[in-house]
Amino acid sequence: MITLLLLQESGADLSKITMIDPFYDGGDLARKWTNVISNTPWSKTIHALKEYCPSISINTTIDPNSNTPLIEIAHLIRKLVEPLFKKIRLVQGIVSSVNYSTELGEWQINLVDSNTEESIRAKQIIMSPGGEPKRMNLGIPSIPLENALDSTRLKMYVTPEDKVLLFGTMHSGTLVIKNLVSLGCSVTAIYNSEKPFYWDKEGSYDGIKGEAATIADTIVDGSLPVSLISTKDTEKVIRASREASWVVYAMGFQPRTVKIYVNDAERASTPYDTSTGKLNDLPAWGFGTAYPNRAPDGIHWDVGVYPFLEHIKKQISTIVSDNI
Repeated sequence: MITLLLLQESGADLSKITMIDPFYDGGDLARKWTNVISNTPWSKTIHALKEYCPSISINTTIDPNSNTPLIEIAHLIRKLVEPLFKKIRLVQGIVSSVNYSTELGEWQINLVDSNTEESIRAKQIIMSPGGEPKRMNLGIPSIPLENALDSTRLKMYVTPEDKVLLFGTMHSGTLVIKNLVSLGCSVTAIYNSEKPFYWDKEGSYDGIKGEAATIADTIVDGSLPVSLISTKDTEKVIRASREASWVVYAMGFQPRTVKIYVNDAERASTPYDTSTGKLNDLPAWGFGTAYPNRAPDGIHWDVGVYPFLEHIKKQISTIVSDNI
């Protein structure tokens, strides 16, 4: 949806664009992470949209200094994009695979769960399939991250007698800790870094901030009872896993996959340029959580509305010039 807004700003012919999505509701932000509080002030999101999409008009009554639920961001972007849906072709479905013909110079896009049986062809494709939380196979019942982040849904899983193992202590992990402790659970959090918490206020590039930072402070000062274990302490990790009733994985995301073929031969791996999103030797681009761009330091990844807008904006003129 962000890419569509930027294409409009560039003057691209929207009538030549087909958008494929199963719901058109705002994606995972609207469906999975509804009640999760953003760690970015509302004003920064509004500023980013106005900066990179100056033709749009945004009317909002939300406090600019507030950190809103992610659903508010999803609703805002969908509202901005809604008029454009009337100018493009919408196909409801999920892309399972794409096949590029070098002879024809075009893609064949294959759908599942679609109401249409037609074959969709395109000169270029832009993929944004999103991602799923990383998981491990420990033989312990697991609570989906989206449910662990919602206290109302979480209490349908756990009881005060439960011991819960949590992997990950960054933004999502700290929010999960608060929810679990508030429900009376005994929590052991496993971290895979030199220390369990890195704060934005201390200058860490992707350090925790907002509510997550406050929670981490209470853990460090002992106000919030949590056991912290480094992955380097193998013995403690194994013991904790044996005692756990449930496990929650807050270790980041892995991309959803779309099978890519070239001349009917499957590409086992299609690398992309992390500075541009271009799938190296193909007329295709990848943006969003599945294709994050490298941060300026060359180490971290930039994920969020502002960095997505900035990153995609830099590529739009090339995309349009390649006859989208």
